[in-house]
Amino acid sequence: MMNKITKNSYDILTRLAECQILTASQLSAFNQRSRQVVRRNIRTLRQEDFITSDEQGYGQGKGRREKILSLTTKGAEFLRDEGILSDRATFSAKNSSESILFNHHLLVNWFHIHLIHMERVVSQLSVNFLSSNSLSLKENNKLSLKERVRMESVLEGFIEFIPDAAFSITCKDADIDKTLLFFLEVDMDTETLASGKRNPKDLRQKIVNYQALFPSKRYKRYERFFGAKLNGFRLLFLANTFARMTAICRLVQEMPSSDFIWVTDQERMFSHGLSSEIWARGGKNDDPPQSIIGSKLACDSPVIETIR
Repeated sequence: MMNKITKNSYDILTRLAECQILTASQLSAFNQRSRQVVRRNIRTLRQEDFITSDEQGYGQGKGRREKILSLTTKGAEFLRDEGILSDRATFSAKNSSESILFNHHLLVNWFHIHLIHMERVVSQLSVNFLSSNSLSLKENNKLSLKERVRMESVLEGFIEFIPDAAFSITCKDADIDKTLLFFLEVDMDTETLASGKRNPKDLRQKIVNYQALFPSKRYKRYERFFGAKLNGFRLLFLANTFARMTAICRLVQEMPSSDFIWVTDQERMFSHGLSSEIWARGGKNDDPPQSIIGSKLACDSPVIETIR
């Protein structure tokens, strides 16, 4: 069977193992291949029953709707045999009833794609990215994103939460040699901003959780994985609409010690790229937007224009 798998097809299977679901445009952007080449490989992999596609299709965040691609059981077993996918990886077939989850998942993918593109555009930067969406690859290359922090105000005495992603950006040039840690929360306007009762999916509670993570120093476990000294972190909220971004900004400004929280929306990301000045630091939406890589390196780096 191995002689039927080209390098491009192998790259597609590996990327699907990492991300679970993808569109053809996302695969094109991730692997820097034309849509035509990607779709040709997709047809072959579908014929071999290595991947499947959801016929209903979902939005990609900007542009026309596309079918969602995922591994079949046969595809997952092939990657296990190749030593790419862990034997302990949890795999299940996808179905169209999970549309809300899928749209969230795809937006996390687009963020990852923009992050990689930023690294390509700004040569001084290197990026490491971990997503809670990914299937388990080799266990020694995987770090659990689940956080567990002591909190006396809750009955259990601790809280647990899982970021949508954690990543580092390292900058090396004549003036800067520094690594920053980031946590990502993609918001699809499906969760309450603030409620009377403590709710783990309440956005106010999410912010409280990350505020508790600072003094716990648990985030320093990423030092070994990212190979750098870490002093604190930033929390990024990526909202699906401008209106939701504005609402999150208001909430952030109402909460003390929230300067480490940066907020933007997907339209800004798609139009300008992650390296641009698109972020409301501390939720201060009325102030000039800032770049997460600083004003010196800030530049527009949209991805959509690069997909052929």
